[in-house]
Amino acid sequence: MAEHSKKLTLFEAAAVVAGLGFGGGVMAVPYLASLNGIWELILTAVVAYAFSLLLHMMVVEVVLRDEKPQQLVELFGKYVFKQTWWGKALTWIIFAMVLVTFYALLAGYIVGCAELLRNLFPALPLWVGEVITYVVAGGVVLMGLKAVGVSEKWSIISIAIVLLVLSAISFGHPFNPLPFWTGDSMKILALYGMVMFCLTCLFSVPQAAEGLSWNKKLVPGAVVLGITINFVFTIVISIMASLVSKPVTEVAIIGWGNAVGTWALILGSVFAFLGLLTSYWSIGYALAVVIVERLKWGYRLSWLAATVPGFLMAILGLAGFLEYMRYAGGAMAVLMALLIPPALLISRKENANIMPAFSMGKWGNIFICVLVFIAYLLMAVGSLVPVK
Repeated sequence: MAEHSKKLTLFEAAAVVAGLGFGGGVMAVPYLASLNGIWELILTAVVAYAFSLLLHMMVVEVVLRDEKPQQLVELFGKYVFKQTWWGKALTWIIFAMVLVTFYALLAGYIVGCAELLRNLFPALPLWVGEVITYVVAGGVVLMGLKAVGVSEKWSIISIAIVLLVLSAISFGHPFNPLPFWTGDSMKILALYGMVMFCLTCLFSVPQAAEGLSWNKKLVPGAVVLGITINFVFTIVISIMASLVSKPVTEVAIIGWGNAVGTWALILGSVFAFLGLLTSYWSIGYALAVVIVERLKWGYRLSWLAATVPGFLMAILGLAGFLEYMRYAGGAMAVLMALLIPPALLISRKENANIMPAFSMGKWGNIFICVLVFIAYLLMAVGSLVPVK
């Protein structure tokens, strides 16, 4: 099946970027934030935001050095592993790792949406909610990049409106006292890992570049805007959920809505449902494109291969929502930390005569690459820290 027009506006491209990290991360961060002090949340989020921007700008430069935007798996094969027999084997291994990680994420989003639907409609069996979610989420991915971009745009706008309304109404309710600093390094590390996951939208960068191929100079701005949207949403919902919820739940909006009132729970559940859908759309589309590029299949078949396994994992109940988010985030951190900085350095060397639409300049030197590598390894460690 041929996709429809892939041309995106700047905000649609930013929404695709924001969507990839928004749903799971923003929903799960408040629970971990509630275990820490307010200053630990803010400082952790700022540090994560800075390192996330650096890594994403590396991806932007690597992607824009190629005439046609390619997904990260193919870029790793081209620059890091080369076209040797062992390099080809490693590229297939990375492809398999991406499949497993993204399947876990997509399953997590389906489970999260189904739990929200059951919270709204207690008589609704969980599996029915999972089927409804898959039909809605997978249907948009099937229609291609433009459909994903438009859906992401309106979802982000709707989410922002709901968040503003919920926050404003919450000021009429008693607030919980929040500690300023707890000093628990393990809980801080767990929080850092989840915030980094929320701000990690790497596989959506090639989609933003593809949608903005009509003006490649807009790509870095779209990526920065998308990550910044996630950063702001993460801070606001984490602080408000911690102030109002009794207690803060793993899917944060449920506890927040319960504390404010029935109508707020309904509104908050819609907020969370849209948030999880944004992540499903971005990741589902990215995975379908990864499969298209690697296996040379048509888009319809690649869509099936991208979305059905995660749906089956959700139906079989293989893990809970927070576990999906944390373990998948840790696995992706290791993958990205190992491969993106070398891909940048090698692409610069091999394409020294090419002037891309964007370059990090000195901000992409070996020292920065090492710092980013360490930051993402810490994210992986944080995703494994027990938080119960």
